[in-house]
Amino acid sequence: MSKIYWVSIAKKSDETTVEQTVIEKIFAKKSELKDFLEQEGYCKAAKNQYIKIDNELIYEAAVEKVKMK
Repeated sequence: MSKIYWVSIAKKSDETTVEQTVIEKIFAKKSELKDFLEQEGYCKAAKNQYIKIDNELIYEAAVEKVKMK
């Protein structure tokens, strides 16, 4: 059984406005996922959740581990 890591990133401009998913990415290895999040400037907010603040925008990344047969 193999597994992949799926990242869904949403963009927020304030507490009430949430835009649709900006980006979805799939990674084969956890190390690739961590490298991507680090390069993009994300900080860990909670388990499987990362956050990045850029100017007045907030990007929230949710990570899911998907097991495949």
